[in-house]
Amino acid sequence: MTSDPSRPAHQTWRTVGGLIATLRRRWDKGQWLSRYAAGDPWEPIVLPVRGPNAAELLDHFDEARSWSAAFVRDARTGGGSERFSIDYRIVQGRNVGANRIPAGIRIDSFQQLCALLGTMRDVRALDLILKETRTRVPVVLPWVIAHPMAALDHQADWAGLLSTVEWMEAHDTGGFYLRQMDVEGVDTKFVERHHKLLDELLIAALPPHRVDLLAPRNDFARRFGFLGKPSYTRFRFLDAESTGFPPGVTELTLRTDQLAELAPKVATVFVVENEVTYLAFPEVADAMVVFGSGFAIGAIYELPWARDREIVYWGDIDTHGFDILSRLRGRFPDVRSILMDADTLLAHSKQWVTEPSPTNRTLPHLGPVEASVYRDLVEHRYGPRIRLEQERVRFSFLHKALRPWTSRDGVSATPPE
Repeated sequence: MTSDPSRPAHQTWRTVGGLIATLRRRWDKGQWLSRYAAGDPWEPIVLPVRGPNAAELLDHFDEARSWSAAFVRDARTGGGSERFSIDYRIVQGRNVGANRIPAGIRIDSFQQLCALLGTMRDVRALDLILKETRTRVPVVLPWVIAHPMAALDHQADWAGLLSTVEWMEAHDTGGFYLRQMDVEGVDTKFVERHHKLLDELLIAALPPHRVDLLAPRNDFARRFGFLGKPSYTRFRFLDAESTGFPPGVTELTLRTDQLAELAPKVATVFVVENEVTYLAFPEVADAMVVFGSGFAIGAIYELPWARDREIVYWGDIDTHGFDILSRLRGRFPDVRSILMDADTLLAHSKQWVTEPSPTNRTLPHLGPVEASVYRDLVEHRYGPRIRLEQERVRFSFLHKALRPWTSRDGVSATPPE
């Protein structure tokens, strides 16, 4: 241990309490328990003890004697039993003679270490976990041996965790939801609370084809083959005459996988981010509008028929709006954008707000005009973190932007008075 030059020398001498604290930190890493669980032979622990050198002994003789006496005293229990062995060295100095000083300690058994740290309760608890695991789910035993502290942290729930693993081993999870898992004492809240640990146990227990390692760890259902929570798509038909649905039905929210099978008979799909804009979107013949709701726009990726439609995206003029556009165009290369240009931005300077957490990542799927505006935003050309939200754009600008579609279909492009 390196001494602290800012502290008096005698305050840097190691105490039994300090050594125990060091041992406790090492214990908490789990290496000793892991070796115990694996049945590995014990290797004695040797720790050096920082004590007075010859110069310090001369300058602080009384303190050195008190420190040595306290160290030897604390090395034994109240009943006089040895807590660990002490190795000594002889320190000689002018006017102080030869002095026997503690120089190190030695712990000769796992039991001695546990007695010193007061960890026998942990050991007994681990013994029970090992026994139950070996009996019920032996394939998980190597994981417990490698992660004893994690197992101890969950000892109160260990039986339920093993029951979950047993059930998963015995059942093919495809075709039903996690809610349908039928294990006594285990429910979906239990799984959600322990999903990180269950992930590790199940990877150890299940064959590789039962685990989707590409799925994120927090998506337990997808990772282990359960049916996932479906996504939903909200959309409006902008031409009441060509919905393909019963008369009067112009707006629906459907499971995205079911909408994928319907293939609405429209030529153009507009995608917008703001709900009120979505609700007020003008009539356009042979078209529909989808409520994208930020990065949830990913739902449209699951619509195979969208590849055969003209897709038009309108988002906020901020860095994340262009990020969404770039991602969408990465899936559908021919996506057009409207009202995401410098003219629209500059015409609404009084409506600018601050973007909370802008991005500056490379967006490979922007056109030249879009990329120029994105660069201006990233480089703060008009000010720091400029943002023009979709709902702040005047509606007359939307009607003008829609003229290529409304004029060709004979629908008036004039905004309401």
